[in-house]
Amino acid sequence: MDRVVLRNLKIQMIKFIKLKNLFLFSVFLFSFFSPIAQAAELKLASPVLKIEVGRQFQVDLLLNAKEESINALEGKIVFPEKLLKLKKIQDGNSIVNFWIKKPQEDLTGNIIFSGITPGGVMVENGLIFSMIFEPAVSGAAVLEISQASVLLNDGQGSAASLDILPLNIVISEVISSEKPIGIEVSDTLPPESFRPEIAKDPNIFNGKYFLAFATQDKGSGMARYEVRELRQKFFSLFAGWQEASSPHLLADQELKSYIFIKAVDLNGNEKIEIIPPKHPLLWYENYLFYVIIISGLTAYILWKILRRKKNSLY
Repeated sequence: MDRVVLRNLKIQMIKFIKLKNLFLFSVFLFSFFSPIAQAAELKLASPVLKIEVGRQFQVDLLLNAKEESINALEGKIVFPEKLLKLKKIQDGNSIVNFWIKKPQEDLTGNIIFSGITPGGVMVENGLIFSMIFEPAVSGAAVLEISQASVLLNDGQGSAASLDILPLNIVISEVISSEKPIGIEVSDTLPPESFRPEIAKDPNIFNGKYFLAFATQDKGSGMARYEVRELRQKFFSLFAGWQEASSPHLLADQELKSYIFIKAVDLNGNEKIEIIPPKHPLLWYENYLFYVIIISGLTAYILWKILRRKKNSLY
């Protein structure tokens, strides 16, 4: 009887060892062949890690998201104000299509930003924006990314896992006799074409019609937008512009005006888009009709007068 029990125990032990080995082998295969989900990465990068006082240098904020599609991001760049002075922010060539909060220095001296890229983007070292700094005193400067988040293009705005890489810059005491190195962008091209939209929403401007617009400049970056509304298009040569930001409340809520939107980049290059009136003027409301009639009558009267004088000579 003892032999039978021992034999059964031995058989069960062998089966257990085989099942255990099979389980471990299966886990190994699953781990080996399963794709590893990589986190998105926000990092600060610069072509120089050592710089002299008074010499400007550029720092880029970059996004790495090769495995996941990202369509929104936000954050804050923190830098030591005693060591570094922010000279300029450039968003030309940015992967961000629409800025919710354009990169800017806030009251605390940090650089805040938030933007979206409709349709999402999968990119390696995608440029978000660049910063030009000038060291004020020597020391070790650490630039960090704070309160950052990126959202997946999954229809739900899920937060992506995120790795953050800071930047360390060593500033030497030597002050160069050369002039500070400015990072200039050669830009002679106008901003990109864009399609402004007229819309209304009960939560915006109390349900009144407004204008929504945005574009990019792949060179120096956008400076400002200007808008004008004219019911008589031929007056456009004499009308002025009003600086505006999106969304912009329309003055003509009857939508009978031509709407001109001018995008101006930091180098002064311009791009103008025109939206025709949704409810065009009736023929008798259009001043151009009367101008044509009066011009025609004036020309006819002058022709008659000249003809009469000519006939009187003979």
